[in-house]
Amino acid sequence: MKRILISSDRSGSGKTLITSALMRTLSKKYKVRGFKAGPDFIDPGYHKIATGYPSINLDLWMMGEENVKKSIVKYGKGFDVGIIEGVMGLYDGVNTSYSTYEISKVTKTPIVLVINCSNIGSTAGAIIKGLKYYRNDIDIRGVIFNKVGSEAHYSYCKNSVEDAEVLGYIPFDKNLEVKSRHLGLITIEDNKEVQNLINTASELVEKYIDVDKLLEIANDEELKISLDSEENEREIKPKIAIAYDSAFSFYYQENLDLLKSRYELKFFSPLNNEYVENAEAIYIGGGYPELHLSELENAVITKNWLKKMSYSGVKIYAECGGLMYLSKNLVDENNKKYSMVGIFDIDIKAKDKLTIGYTELEAIKENFLARKNAILRGHEFHVSKPLSVNEKEFIFKVRIGRGITEKMDGVKNGNTIASYSHLHFSNFQQKIVF
Repeated sequence: MKRILISSDRSGSGKTLITSALMRTLSKKYKVRGFKAGPDFIDPGYHKIATGYPSINLDLWMMGEENVKKSIVKYGKGFDVGIIEGVMGLYDGVNTSYSTYEISKVTKTPIVLVINCSNIGSTAGAIIKGLKYYRNDIDIRGVIFNKVGSEAHYSYCKNSVEDAEVLGYIPFDKNLEVKSRHLGLITIEDNKEVQNLINTASELVEKYIDVDKLLEIANDEELKISLDSEENEREIKPKIAIAYDSAFSFYYQENLDLLKSRYELKFFSPLNNEYVENAEAIYIGGGYPELHLSELENAVITKNWLKKMSYSGVKIYAECGGLMYLSKNLVDENNKKYSMVGIFDIDIKAKDKLTIGYTELEAIKENFLARKNAILRGHEFHVSKPLSVNEKEFIFKVRIGRGITEKMDGVKNGNTIASYSHLHFSNFQQKIVF
């Protein structure tokens, strides 16, 4: 699989839309797989709309180098082109570790920069040169300019570049932008204009960018890695119920694929008051419950079903937004309380200050996610904050990150576990997943 990585000097440069537009353009001739560097749930949705195939996260902190390479090889099989979208700026991570730059090194993928030129001209060349020579082993091959005002503006930008291939530009258009909110771009579940947006951007890519040159830059060197042997799938699989709607949509595709090898996946919508009969496990991911407080409070059938399943001992795992939903009350900006499922005696303020960063958890007792003393790495990303926590049993000590309270995460009630950390199952030390 030929592969290329799209990065930039900063967030907000237009990486996601240009990456998705390139994917849509290439998908007219090739089978394209999207990848996303870092712990992102939203951008991969745009990739899926552009290519028709799920996009795969690559995160060195949560997955480790070997698992990142395994994911490239595993999910690249049968595809002609892989496009990796970087995260934040090229060197942003934990200092410069775990960054897009290191993803490029580990996966041997050349980089094309997207530079937002809306407020600069010839300075673009200095930015590119700085990025290229900040590390002597960086493989920057090309550049695409975004938000260019005119042909003359493009000439200034292009003529300033000394040692990278200029592949073209995207003209400035105030309507050609993906809107954002407090946790990033608007999710595809809530963005009804996403198809038109990607189609329009793809037309501009075809007109203004040298896609053939992009493919020449791409690398198809084989990664030397052995894939794990596939698990023997059970003939009769138990059902796992997975919450999925506009309130709960944050799932890593690789997590779902791993669960699919062991369970029959059945999706349900808490917003639509749905449930799954005879489920033997339940998974509630993150998302935007804070935007749907009334609907979630009024979905009594789903709430009662979840309580019944929890009290009967069914395994339930909830992350971030799922933790909020399984708590007693969510409190809005006006201090109005909304009653949630109530498995945990916790009240949470739905919107507060942003918490973002990688986490490292130590299992302090055996559970269905990990054995005692196992170290799990994840990611926190939320604007909610616990107001009161009247629970005593936790399964994780937080080594890095914030957690729920006093450096503890993974609150437990019976066989129900909820945490603020989003976890990637590929790097679980003992391969315990539900």
